[in-house]
Amino acid sequence: MALLFSTSASATILTFSSPSPTNNKAFNTPRLNLSRKSKSSRARNLSIPRVAAPPTPSPTTPVDQNREEEYGIEDEDSEESSSSKFSWRDHWYPVSLIEDLNPKLPTPFQLLGRDIVLWFDKSSSEWVAFEDKCPHRLAPLSEGRIDEGGNLQCSYHGWSFDGRGSCVKIPQASPEGPEARAIRSPRACATRFPTMQSQGLLFVWPDENGWERARATKPPMLPDDFDKPEFSSVTIQRDLFYGYDTLMENVSDPSHIDFAHHKVTGRRDRAKSLPFKLESSGPGGFAGANDGNPQISAEFIAPCYYINKIEIDTKLPIVGDQKWIIWICSFNVPMAPGKTRSIVCSARNFFQFTMPGSAWWQVIPRWHEHWTSNLVYDGDMIVLQGQEKIFLSKTLEGSTDVNKQYTNITFTPTQADRFVLAFRNWLRRHGNSQPEWFGVSNQQPLPSTVFSKRQMLDRFEQHTLKCSSCKGAYTAFQTLQKSLIGATVVFCATTGIPSDTQLRIVLAGLALLSAGLAFALHELQKNFVFVDYVHAEID
Repeated sequence: MALLFSTSASATILTFSSPSPTNNKAFNTPRLNLSRKSKSSRARNLSIPRVAAPPTPSPTTPVDQNREEEYGIEDEDSEESSSSKFSWRDHWYPVSLIEDLNPKLPTPFQLLGRDIVLWFDKSSSEWVAFEDKCPHRLAPLSEGRIDEGGNLQCSYHGWSFDGRGSCVKIPQASPEGPEARAIRSPRACATRFPTMQSQGLLFVWPDENGWERARATKPPMLPDDFDKPEFSSVTIQRDLFYGYDTLMENVSDPSHIDFAHHKVTGRRDRAKSLPFKLESSGPGGFAGANDGNPQISAEFIAPCYYINKIEIDTKLPIVGDQKWIIWICSFNVPMAPGKTRSIVCSARNFFQFTMPGSAWWQVIPRWHEHWTSNLVYDGDMIVLQGQEKIFLSKTLEGSTDVNKQYTNITFTPTQADRFVLAFRNWLRRHGNSQPEWFGVSNQQPLPSTVFSKRQMLDRFEQHTLKCSSCKGAYTAFQTLQKSLIGATVVFCATTGIPSDTQLRIVLAGLALLSAGLAFALHELQKNFVFVDYVHAEID
């Protein structure tokens, strides 16, 4: 996926609170940290971005140079010790951009197949994550509301829970006797997960018993350039109906940009060789780059953070030599089998006037930038749907692990595919070939195998309803369109009243103008809902 957009890197706010005493059992699994640069200016008590994995004698493993001649394919039969296996539940996962969360409403989400609910606790001024079920009769708390006391109230029987998960109200309970004491029972508590706010993102630790591990682990961080005034940035998130591995393979592949995103972020006639070299790999991820212009540096920080840095040396009239830099930082969050949330934060140090921002001269709204970004998602969507279907059929035919047989199923003779192979090898060697789902049956059909093209490209459900900017703009467009339709009716109805011919012409012209603007708004609204994407029709 070639998403050349970026995020507003506001100052980091870290909020971390203690769990309820009933939910405070810690993991003590040792981990290896794959770290990036210090970000002390953007995080309170957060100096090093870490995504941890169990330790090995060396944090990274040099790539066997002899195997680079074999198209960058690592040994398919090599065995790793159990100590190098990756713990999927022992990490921070970004679940949403904070600017796209509504503090007045509970928000449902899925993480590793587990249903959770996100809501804002006014008493502590922090975002909280509960398991999305009421302990009473298991109704989804995401269907509830924030009550008058600022607590999360279940919509089924009115049980209310504070930010710690403690039950604070059982309307049906007698004021005396055993029923009055039920409110203090550990069984009346909601299951709470550790949460953290950092760099405009809300992170959740998916294990309710992992509070100590969560405290000791820092979330992955955006590069320092996001804080520099010469960089402009924007963010987007969208829920995609294909699997985590499919999306990770896609973001590991810069070579598809010129074709899959022709005339959006690339051009077919500019495609060229991309001789990538893998510089390091291990349980915590991998890193590599090419030596050309543009130079593309990539780093995968397990389990779901992928960083692309694109450096372009160019020469402009008057100003002379310039180095353009683009950061594309994507979080590819495994929601459920066949469903992944893509959160992308991107920044660049050129053409800032064409990007959203706080400066007076940055007039492009965020929702307009999302129209282009969604074109990029759409350009990949149907291609990846077809790919995932074939991988699934291969798996069903012979119970084949796609990651083990990847180089037999596909043909990857060029170095442009090196990072794709690196990810598939990481997933096979360290990630147990798939995320560690909570209670998910393999018998469930993947969305990509049953969804129509219209469903796969549904921007409204996947993005607009979950984006504060696009949802607000869509509502404004609808309101304005209704006003213009009303104005058209009024102008048409009054055109024949005046005796003055010139006034009649003016009213008729206004009616036509209002009707034309209403139609234009109708067409523009499609960018929030559905735009068919046909590669063959883009010359």
